[in-house]
Amino acid sequence: MGQNNPKTLIQTWAEANKDRFFFFEFIFSLSFLVLTMLSFSSFTQFVERRQGVQFADPLLIKFSANDLTWPIFSLIYGAILLGIGLLVYRPYRLILLFKAYALMVLIRIGMMYLLPLDPPAGMILLQDPFVSLFVTGKTLTRDLFFSGHTATMFLLFLAVPAKYKKVFFTIASLVATGVLWQKVHYTVDVVVAPFVSFVAYYWASHYLSLDLSLNSLGKKASEER
Repeated sequence: MGQNNPKTLIQTWAEANKDRFFFFEFIFSLSFLVLTMLSFSSFTQFVERRQGVQFADPLLIKFSANDLTWPIFSLIYGAILLGIGLLVYRPYRLILLFKAYALMVLIRIGMMYLLPLDPPAGMILLQDPFVSLFVTGKTLTRDLFFSGHTATMFLLFLAVPAKYKKVFFTIASLVATGVLWQKVHYTVDVVVAPFVSFVAYYWASHYLSLDLSLNSLGKKASEER
């Protein structure tokens, strides 16, 4: 993570800001992310009102659901905190993660629109225990194809430096297993998620940069060890 003191962090961002594209890349990535999440919030309201299709998943019918809400969200929030803690010292990797996440959410909007699904039989609601302390409302159940929790964890796995990838791959795999065990998602939702994460990350690193040089953002991010 580097030396954890404010001076080192300031120096890291000051050095990155010497790149004439950096400031605009950062503002663009944040704006892109915020606008995408606002759109997703509105879209999920439409999805929840829409009737979907429920089908018999050949894997899920073999076991009963278990409530793993707390373990799942402990892993998710732990990974996010650790990931941001690592990436804040690697500004280009952080920008790349923001853009890739926004792309992943846009892909998810498209797939959810095209494939309306009802939740699997026997599902136990996955209600965020931390958010529910401050916000009350209906828990989403039809935001299914593909698993956003799984995709997010795999994006973190792709974004962090190589020496941390085993930890994040393990967390991503445990979260994927957890949402299946709780029957929050169909098997296909979880299997597809890592592939979409890879596509979003690849597109963001190669084509979604204000510096029009091919893979410019990806190259700068890869140089941050």
